[in-house]
Amino acid sequence: MDIVSKVKPLESLTVFFPIYNEAESIPLLIDSANKIIPKLAKDYELLIIDDGSSDASKQIAEELTQGNARWRIISHPKNLGYGEVLKTGIKEASKDWLFFTDGDLQFNLAELGDFLPYTSDYQVVIGYRKNRAEGWRRSFNTRLFKLYIDLLFRLHVKDIDCAFKLIKTDLLKSLTLNSGSAFTSSEILYRLKKKKIKFKELPVNHYPRRYGQPTGANLQVIIKACYEALITYLSIKFKRNSTN
Repeated sequence: MDIVSKVKPLESLTVFFPIYNEAESIPLLIDSANKIIPKLAKDYELLIIDDGSSDASKQIAEELTQGNARWRIISHPKNLGYGEVLKTGIKEASKDWLFFTDGDLQFNLAELGDFLPYTSDYQVVIGYRKNRAEGWRRSFNTRLFKLYIDLLFRLHVKDIDCAFKLIKTDLLKSLTLNSGSAFTSSEILYRLKKKKIKFKELPVNHYPRRYGQPTGANLQVIIKACYEALITYLSIKFKRNSTN
């Protein structure tokens, strides 16, 4: 029997999937969520946050979820960036717990079942990739970014940008997030850490992308994330100094 069948389900759960040009992945994503999430929560909602896709992602998602009240498709009018998708998902969430993972099928949704036993002791349960299924360049860039974030914010979690996180919704809604880029996931963890919230870190599998093209290694994405991280750090530092 798999872990999904064994766990005690959550009372209520919002799940959202950030997508950008994932037309080929969406049918498998929706099918997987429809099979797995009902076993993990008594009450749940499923959101697809489309960040201004230029392909048929939005149309396909709407067609495949039509008539299913559990699903909502939310679309940005243009591509705003990963962090803005996260903020939209947090804003739209209405259940007690919030879980998000990317819509590119690089994670096994069923592994969320491994997280549930820890929700009685932790309000934040985050994954780290025990095997990174990506090219050396993306892996190298990610390690540099993690070093940069740790130097600024001393987060020291195993995998700052792993898109497999389960967090109490009211905690997330209490945060004021300044960024809207690939840094936003790290900013969430930093602001939770400042509230002295303890994290539980668990290993998750990471699989090669089946369809579409990744955008995280884009130079503009990296520069924007580093810039927003620096601006956030300086604003915190200056605010701290002004109160001394």
